[in-house]
Amino acid sequence: MNSVKPDRLRPGDAVCIVSPGSPSLTPLNFDQGRTKLEHLGYRVVVSPHLNDRYLLFAGTEKARADDINNAFRDDSIRAIICAQGGCGTSQVLPHLDFSLMAEHPKIFVGYSDITALQTAMLNKTGLVTFYGPMATTEFGKGLTAYTANSLLTLLTETARTLELKNPPAKPGKEVLTLYPGTVRGQLTGGCLSIVAAGLGTDFEIDTKDKILFFEDIDEKPHRIDRYLTQLAMAGKFREVRGIIFGTFHRCEYYAGDPYFKFNVTVLDIIKERILPLKIPVILGLQFGHVRNKLTLPVGGQAVLDATNRRIFVEPAVV
Repeated sequence: MNSVKPDRLRPGDAVCIVSPGSPSLTPLNFDQGRTKLEHLGYRVVVSPHLNDRYLLFAGTEKARADDINNAFRDDSIRAIICAQGGCGTSQVLPHLDFSLMAEHPKIFVGYSDITALQTAMLNKTGLVTFYGPMATTEFGKGLTAYTANSLLTLLTETARTLELKNPPAKPGKEVLTLYPGTVRGQLTGGCLSIVAAGLGTDFEIDTKDKILFFEDIDEKPHRIDRYLTQLAMAGKFREVRGIIFGTFHRCEYYAGDPYFKFNVTVLDIIKERILPLKIPVILGLQFGHVRNKLTLPVGGQAVLDATNRRIFVEPAVV
């Protein structure tokens, strides 16, 4: 499906905050995030069910879906940003009006558990969404200048191609070339465990001719191996053009873990599962579960130069 770019973000635009999955566990951070968005010059709209509580979730799945549908339906709202990720986002997918979204394309921002929603939006509507910072978890907890600049540049730039660059790295933390080469394609991916969980559903990821990007948090190497193996067995790597791996935060074994003595890392697992594909691959781009994060356009067009560890993205808004 061809990409559908939303209109760019302008000063004074209305930004709606929704909670597709978990509730805000820290109301103070949500309030601070809302204030930060207002200080940046945007009018903040809080979705009606944002503060609902049901089991582990921000209200029932129908209520959460209604908030998303209504935010797309309301033409006065120009962008939608998730409050946080957490869990439960995939529950809303059967209740969403994807035809409505296609008729009213607009900026949508989130990451982590929100991967399920972004993958579904791209598959069903072609809408380019943004894997980036959220209202409570970033805007409300000391949004860094680097994170803000990456997001706002991608949401406002309509003319020039942008290079996605990590902040200056500490020794040993640079982006690595795992397999060289240069490819062009549409970006898709997100949180690896969430992508794997969507397999076999009506909303599973489409990887044909795509550049994939993956990251995760609190998943040990044997679980990373499970997700990559599952994707491979589902045929999701057969026609992939390239892969961008981010950072895998708290994903190594520590003393006391059963597998610690084997000295196996996430990098070892990725090399074992991915290098036989012989496609351009890099590791270490900063997005997702890191403090200083790049925003990536899900569904946007990109060039991955794995040889020189460079990534360029075309304008993702109009």
